[in-house]
Amino acid sequence: MHKIAIIIPYFGKFPEWIDLFLYSCSLNKKITDNITIDWLIFTDCELPQKIYDNTIFIQMSFKDYCQHVMSCLHIDFSPKTAYKFCDLKPFYGLVHESMLSNFTHWGFGDLDLCYGDLSLIINEERLRKYELITTHADRIAGHFTIIKQDSIYSKLCLKIVDWQNKLNDEKVLGLDEMDLTYLVRREMVDYLRLYRYLGKPFRVGIYNFMKFPNIVHNWYSKAFIKEFYTSPLPKTGEQWVWDIKNNHILNPWG
Repeated sequence: MHKIAIIIPYFGKFPEWIDLFLYSCSLNKKITDNITIDWLIFTDCELPQKIYDNTIFIQMSFKDYCQHVMSCLHIDFSPKTAYKFCDLKPFYGLVHESMLSNFTHWGFGDLDLCYGDLSLIINEERLRKYELITTHADRIAGHFTIIKQDSIYSKLCLKIVDWQNKLNDEKVLGLDEMDLTYLVRREMVDYLRLYRYLGKPFRVGIYNFMKFPNIVHNWYSKAFIKEFYTSPLPKTGEQWVWDIKNNHILNPWG
């Protein structure tokens, strides 16, 4: 049985689309009979009226959350805004280790999106073969990455150079999508350099440029890296409407 926990701290005020976000989470509660996903949301926001079985809210203040981080990582962590939590994402498995004993995987994500069908990304074969799954072609995706418990990737964050001072720095430094990327896939620096000279001048998109390197990488690595889109996107000029009462998205064709 594969049980995945997506960890999202969010403080201040939920975005206007929070109900749609939670609804999209609810549709991905059970990917297969052997794969489930829960979202653990740490927040001081007013809770939405509709909460699902797999959207679990842990209410606490911003200050208390930062103190929890300090006690777990033994560092000074007093950011002025929650945006600094982007750098904290690779450390969530350590920060929330006490809550993850019943899960086989943990991960991180964002609220500025709505999920489509996550079975396009997650299946039993990939969970058996890979210990990290992420959804960008050229880097670790801050909006959706899952990591197997007790794998080398769960504590790889501790190998980030000078990570204590970087977390203490008020600036957001990209520890999730940059530093962690280079630890998971060291050759990414070379590919980005090649892209700068061989891809970008010829208007080749980075996702297309990385297709073959990613196929090779995914063949031998325990980290699965591929660009994924699970949600349909409206075309320019189209207007899609979410029917809140019936939990249904109405596109121009109904």
